[in-house]
Amino acid sequence: KYTQHHSYRVSVYATRIAHCLGLCDERLEDIRAAALLHDIGKLDISREILYKAARLNPDEFEEIKTHVQKGIDKLQPVGGSLRRILPIILAHHDKFNGTGYRPTQGEKIPIESRVISVADVYDSLISDRPYRKGMSPFEARDIITKGSGSDFDPTVVSAFEMAFNNRQMEVPEVLV
Repeated sequence: KYTQHHSYRVSVYATRIAHCLGLCDERLEDIRAAALLHDIGKLDISREILYKAARLNPDEFEEIKTHVQKGIDKLQPVGGSLRRILPIILAHHDKFNGTGYRPTQGEKIPIESRVISVADVYDSLISDRPYRKGMSPFEARDIITKGSGSDFDPTVVSAFEMAFNNRQMEVPEVLV
């Protein structure tokens, strides 16, 4: 349930950030779809690891990292327009300076992935997790701003700040 709500919120945040970047409608739709599916590989991750109330050990973290490829493997057979979002999902944990899950860095990371990365981290920081209470949106904004140029694309961070300052980074709770 957390992942379902998280993916929905990330899709809203990412689309709003992308809009502030001035991306075209096709890219906005790709971002929305990729954000909704970015964590689908977590369906194949142990629930014990996903809901662990303590810091993950190195082996558990390596298992979590496999969710990206597991998601690609699940979506690969689908084809059609969803095929366009596979590279976006594959790169959503790549960091701007190359220290993410894969060594891809800077402009080599699809812009859509760079947008989802900021939205994903923002939602993770403000959400309650089994191992910690969520922080305030302002604290999360400060962390993202500090990560500009290292973890995150500075252009995307500027768009995030614009959306944040315009109160577009508030999403009502989903009723399911």
